[in-house]
Amino acid sequence: MKDLIIIGAGPIGLYAGFCAGLRKLDGMIIESSYETGGQLALYAEKDILDVPGFANIKAKDLGDALFKQYQTHQKDVDIHIGEDVLEIQKKVDHFEIITNKNKYLSKKVLIANGGGKFSPKQVEGLEADNVYYHIDDVGRFRNQDIAVLGGGDSAVDWAIALLNEAKSVTLIHRRKEFRAHQSSLEEFIKRGGKILADHVVWEYVSNGKNITSLKLMCNEDHCERALKVDAVCIFFGLTKTKVDYAPWQIAFDQKGILVNQEMESSIKGIYAVGNAASYNGKQDMLTSGFGEVVTAIGAINFALHPEQKVPKYSSLMNK
Repeated sequence: MKDLIIIGAGPIGLYAGFCAGLRKLDGMIIESSYETGGQLALYAEKDILDVPGFANIKAKDLGDALFKQYQTHQKDVDIHIGEDVLEIQKKVDHFEIITNKNKYLSKKVLIANGGGKFSPKQVEGLEADNVYYHIDDVGRFRNQDIAVLGGGDSAVDWAIALLNEAKSVTLIHRRKEFRAHQSSLEEFIKRGGKILADHVVWEYVSNGKNITSLKLMCNEDHCERALKVDAVCIFFGLTKTKVDYAPWQIAFDQKGILVNQEMESSIKGIYAVGNAASYNGKQDMLTSGFGEVVTAIGAINFALHPEQKVPKYSSLMNK
């Protein structure tokens, strides 16, 4: 029987695995996909600007660093990839976790799966070999004319990243106002990026394989314009296929599993962190999730080992 089973090997799950190993808990991580990193793997080349200690770090680099950190304690907490958790059954003094491949027993459970699976929102009818919904290598766009569709942080951050390789980058948004940070928009413009706000794509020209130009319309005056493109990158956000927590008989709302100040759910012994957790005032940020992990693992460790009066934080350890 394990001390702890962590569900999800995204950035929050990996950090949870490290923290569990740091406290010498006998644990396991179960991940439904066939790679770790979660959304960091999906948007590998994306710049992340709000992680403490880094003015700018690529999603892939952050994911690699978190995995490397986890590996320092992987002998205590191993990862099982390609397994879907189907059921969590509460027993007298432990839990039975049933996956599509196996059955495991654990004293505690920590849900860090982001609340579901994520996939990019796609535009119906806009299909071609040079339409991209995620980017794994910005180098493929070297010396190309790129159109980026979207108005959020992801779209603007990618537009900035593409400026490093592309001949030109045009950011197209259907509204005048952007959801992205103003500082990011200013950086994009400063570096030579072009913005077409309040414009929509209403038609495109294709050579049968690739889109060669977009036909745009301004919402305000219905003025039309054509934009030559070598590639179209679309960042309209992610579609989240939510986990149905109802069969697990756990309290949840539209945002996730309801937790208390120790990140414990309505079922004693089951905890939730990151995008899987919901509480008043929650901020959906990586940094918030990392802090939630520290709280949850500390509570789990104390519940399992109440004799350990002082939590084992590396910053408090003597050399």
